[in-house]
Amino acid sequence: MEIEFNLHHSILLVRLKGELDHHWAEQMREKVDRELVRHLADSLLFNLGGLTFMDSSGVGALLGRYRKISAKGGRMVICEAPPVIFKITEISGLARIIPFFEREADALQHLILGAPPKRRS
Repeated sequence: MEIEFNLHHSILLVRLKGELDHHWAEQMREKVDRELVRHLADSLLFNLGGLTFMDSSGVGALLGRYRKISAKGGRMVICEAPPVIFKITEISGLARIIPFFEREADALQHLILGAPPKRRS
């Protein structure tokens, strides 16, 4: 798995590539938490466009980051989830908790400007 971090304003953008499974979920959690503290980010955007597989450990890792950022008064959104990954989030209920967007630009605009969500349907 590859993890790429970028900071936009106070939004930590996390791009994931590869498989987010039980082998990588803990490492992803640790890296994201470390970057959140390092950058003092108050919002979190996960771009899942590069994921090819995700299991329940990956769902749990994403939900855990949502809870962590929400506890600080921050927000989290997810974008560009491939159909197979989005289906997993629907089945798990994650898609009912965290806003999903088709495009990264729409997700950023939502977080930065408070623009109405153009959520994935």
